Amino acid sequence: MAVESTTIDRIDRRIIDILCSDGRVSWKELADRVHLAPSSVADRVRRLEANGVIRGYAAQIDRKALGRDVRAVVDVALPPGLAPAEFEQRLAAREEVALAMYVTGPADYTIIVDCDGAEGLDDFIRWLKTDGGVARTESKFVLRPVLG
Repeated sequence: MAVESTTIDRIDRRIIDILCSDGRVSWKELADRVHLAPSSVADRVRRLEANGVIRGYAAQIDRKALGRDVRAVVDVALPPGLAPAEFEQRLAAREEVALAMYVTGPADYTIIVDCDGAEGLDDFIRWLKTDGGVARTESKFVLRPVLG
């Protein structure tokens, strides 16, 4: 759904900030935190959803609890002749992929992966170079997140 031109005031921005950090907050608690009635907050959230400002809600998963203790950023260059759509379809089947972005610069894609140790990252890189059909990769281990 396209975002309509809508006025977002400071209360809407505060509601959005709260929902970004806790998407399961109750109407009452959200209303208390922005100093409005629960029905007014519900109306504002529904308007933000209807206008496409709020597109959905998601669970935050502890990747380490799933055995994926290594996060890496992998830049990928495709060879001439490999269609981006074909590569994206192959990539979508890989459960290690947390985020994939088509980018500008020397790489065609930047991929964030969560792997089961260095061995899991090695397996993913080997897959990229064989079944993934990529020409070149460059990988970086994430030591710790700073923002986001």
